[in-house]
Amino acid sequence: MSGGTSSGAYAPMPQAPTAQAPTGMSADGAAQSAWAPNVFTWVLTWRLLICVEVVVAIVAGLASSDAWLPFAAAAVWTIVSILPALAPPTQPFMRRVVLVVDLTACIALLAIAGDDATLSLLAAYACSSAVSWAAHRPIDAFIAGGACSAAFLAIVAIGEGGVDRPAGITGTLSLFLFFSLATSGFFTVAHRIGALEIATEISRERGRYRRDLHDRLGQALSGMHFEVQAVQAVGRDEHAASRLLSLADGYRDSLRMLKDLFRVGDEPMVGTNVASVIRQEARRMGQQASVQVAVDTTGDASRVPPWMRPHVVAVAGECVNNAVKNGHAGSIEIALDVTDDLLVLSITDDGVGFDNPPGTITEKEGHYGLREMAERARICGGEVVIASQPGFGTRVRLQVPIPIDATEDVLERDASKLRANVWTLLMALRVALGVVAIVELGSNVLTGDGGLGTLLIAAAVLLDVVAVAVLSTPIRRVLQAGAAPAIWYSVGTGIAYGAVLFWNIAPIMLLYAPLVLLGVGVVSGRRGAARASWAMLGVVVASTALMELVGRLSDDELRASLVHVTDIALLGMAAVQGAKLLDRLETLQIRVRYQALARLRHGLSGRMRDQLTERLEELERHARELATDTPDDDEAFAQAAARLTSESTELKQRLRDIVHTLADPTPQQGRTPAHV
Repeated sequence: MSGGTSSGAYAPMPQAPTAQAPTGMSADGAAQSAWAPNVFTWVLTWRLLICVEVVVAIVAGLASSDAWLPFAAAAVWTIVSILPALAPPTQPFMRRVVLVVDLTACIALLAIAGDDATLSLLAAYACSSAVSWAAHRPIDAFIAGGACSAAFLAIVAIGEGGVDRPAGITGTLSLFLFFSLATSGFFTVAHRIGALEIATEISRERGRYRRDLHDRLGQALSGMHFEVQAVQAVGRDEHAASRLLSLADGYRDSLRMLKDLFRVGDEPMVGTNVASVIRQEARRMGQQASVQVAVDTTGDASRVPPWMRPHVVAVAGECVNNAVKNGHAGSIEIALDVTDDLLVLSITDDGVGFDNPPGTITEKEGHYGLREMAERARICGGEVVIASQPGFGTRVRLQVPIPIDATEDVLERDASKLRANVWTLLMALRVALGVVAIVELGSNVLTGDGGLGTLLIAAAVLLDVVAVAVLSTPIRRVLQAGAAPAIWYSVGTGIAYGAVLFWNIAPIMLLYAPLVLLGVGVVSGRRGAARASWAMLGVVVASTALMELVGRLSDDELRASLVHVTDIALLGMAAVQGAKLLDRLETLQIRVRYQALARLRHGLSGRMRDQLTERLEELERHARELATDTPDDDEAFAQAAARLTSESTELKQRLRDIVHTLADPTPQQGRTPAHV
């Protein structure tokens, strides 16, 4: 019996996608091919948006007329930056040269900015270089972000009046820090998650082979081995030919089963009743071993989900096989009880038993059956309890919950963890930037620059950040149901922005609040992210316009508002592009996992199936020959039956060696053969 150590639920692999990834593509290669076009679109759209913002600032009088020169330079460089995408360099050195030239150009744009508004907008333009560097190598995002931050600080320090607006400086530096962290973390996750998932899937696939070879083929061969021994023990009589033909048919069925094992594995049992399958298998195994098996079922067994049925049947079969082979039981009782939300399977035998107190699993070295049953129970989300004492038989109790939605999609149970990892990253960044906002608001209160309104906003931000830190998982579940809560949150953020403008409070809360747009993109997709982005952007613009109409904004505050509007637009665009990129990554990772598993299946099945198939074919041929041409001499018949028994033993030996190899593929000196 095989026991595994894999964690999480196992679901059958999807069928081969229609569009295959290139042969031999690695997880890293799949990720690169997935995000390359999206990164180009992301950066290009980003830069075009900033160019438009500069024009708006000039026309609205928020930027000086001298800003036309940096605008023209930014527009020209945006067009020039398209060239590497049209003809991407193939050499790593040349790719690095392109990145360095692009970063140098972005810093040069900062140097020619003639006023604060243009400088802030071009700083947002330079942030796009962090995305390009992170896509090449994630850690390099900090090189680009750090270089831009240093250049920005130097220009502000040298420029006239720059130090009089610490809030604007803090916001821009936070933007550099955020995009360095976010893009580096995102692409790091994208690099790592594919390889990790492939390794996990390969481990699960080995476990699946181990389970199926042991639980399904091993049980069938054990039953036929009993029949071979019975033929040898009884000798030549009037029923010998029929027994031998039954054996030959059994070996033929085992050949068919062997082919199925390498094709479908734990395929969901659709259109079958788990109680009927258990009853039929128990009757068959009982007849083969001449053991009385009683099956009692209560409840509606059709409520058991299709993906759960093969595991329940396998546990029942393994228990009967153990009771017959190891326990030498004379009778076995199986009870299956299915309620609205619970399945309970109990198997009791009157065999010799063994020392296994409840709540423990005691197995001999090289035996995996009990651990395998526990693994199947975990796959189903339940547990198995094995109780036995020498001389008092054995009782196995499998208890698993039945999902409320019994039609649960088996593929959803094995969904990629990419989105969950990116969500965790974004929530960590959101909390970090929220803490920055709280610290700045608190410092304003302590220095006397803020009053009761600042204190209230700081308390609201603190409550918001704590809620995100504590309720990250529930929030994700809410967003999975739809983007409506995020849209209303975005509207509320815009209203709060108008309030802080009215009270003349630095809108530091916009450092972290727009991150909800990225979270919506991760969970709800690009449509949800686009709707939430438009909602937040629209309300922030409306709040800014209203405060301007009532005369609550100075020119500097209006420029800062323009920067905030730009930041929200950039984050909204990043949310949409990031959601599209995640979709492509998940699709390609499925393809790469499928190809890696296909190579594993081909390698394992080629070796294992050839070895087992040859022996099964020989046993079937010899059984049929002995049935159709039965020797008249008892001694000759006994010799032929002994040969069958020897070949059956050899087959079981080969099978247990394969099962042990799957359980522990690392060669070890002095290791004893495993036992099935």
